[in-house]
Amino acid sequence: MNIIKKKIEWDKYIIALSPIFLIFYISNETYAIDYRAFYLAGKSVLNNLNPYLNHISLSSDFYGPINAELSKFSGWKYPPLASYIFTPLAYLPYELSKNIFNLISLLSASLLTFITIKKRLFYINPYSLIIVGISFPVLSIISRGQVEILIVCIALISFYFYKQDKIFLSASLIAILGFIKVFPILLALAFIQSSRKKKFFIYLIIFLLILFFLNLVLCPLEWSQSFFERIIIPWNKMPLGDLKQLPNNLGVIKDTMMVRTSDARNLFHSHFFVFGFANPLLSSNLFLSGIIGTIGAFICLYKYSKYSISLCLFTIMNWINIVNPISWIMGLFWYVPLFIFSYEKVKPSLKIIIALPLILPPFLNISGYLAAVISLFILKFFSKESFNNLLISKK
Repeated sequence: MNIIKKKIEWDKYIIALSPIFLIFYISNETYAIDYRAFYLAGKSVLNNLNPYLNHISLSSDFYGPINAELSKFSGWKYPPLASYIFTPLAYLPYELSKNIFNLISLLSASLLTFITIKKRLFYINPYSLIIVGISFPVLSIISRGQVEILIVCIALISFYFYKQDKIFLSASLIAILGFIKVFPILLALAFIQSSRKKKFFIYLIIFLLILFFLNLVLCPLEWSQSFFERIIIPWNKMPLGDLKQLPNNLGVIKDTMMVRTSDARNLFHSHFFVFGFANPLLSSNLFLSGIIGTIGAFICLYKYSKYSISLCLFTIMNWINIVNPISWIMGLFWYVPLFIFSYEKVKPSLKIIIALPLILPPFLNISGYLAAVISLFILKFFSKESFNNLLISKK
């Protein structure tokens, strides 16, 4: 009997999701410096200010630890239209706002997991959820307050709509992702050999044009100019702003990893498990990283589209970390769908291999490359029975 038809053992899944309590504890004790950039972007929009510039000279409430400090630019580096997404959360006090954001991320992933199990979209081994829950990418995302969990969930929802023949909704979500973080547009490759590709790409182009028009209408030209200026400057070569030193009682507390700000308790600005790149060799070459990442995605498209559109999409996801030259350990959450999908299918002796991108210390800076290599050879890891089932269930 196929394991996907067995009775769902909900007690095991509830235990497997228990790391959420640890994760949310980390959320409460960390300053979430990446989310701080999102929050200040929303706050800038509410005050009719350019979200890409550092407004610390106007008010200490605009202080952005680590990502901005005294530089000319804020830590915000996503497309202008995305600034509006964070305006509702910018109305709230900062600590409450960042905890609500992290809670939304965790609940989104949990709900998507529940739906996958309930609808038996594919079998999820509870042990794989435990590994993900204590993995460095997840802990880092919550510690830094990154958006990766949410955008991966949106990508998976888009894929679900696609399989349900709701092409309109699927294409619109991929387009929205492209106006949040640009690089997820690469996911559209997974649909290029589908029988519904013409309809999908027509809708995708239409929605991209609509969003581009909204960007022109809602966002001042100055924002777009600052956005392009911001992204072409290396992250470690940001020019200084107007202030020469921080106002009193602001900044990283000496000899600690804690930060003092005007609108929150003294909290950890980072943890040691967030220090690691997913693409260190190409971090200064956007063109080359784009070429290599796109080639890797096309190889996955060629290799896996004949077996499973799910496997094809999950493997292409891994190359987002290579296309993006400045990709931190948080970006390894793009590997999670492939890991969960494959965990039950690989040979028992090889499960530890596919877990390595999630559990290797981030400072090694090899996890992103390892995930990309695994995506190229994942079928070699599958058991014979799982490989045959994959062929039978191909849609």
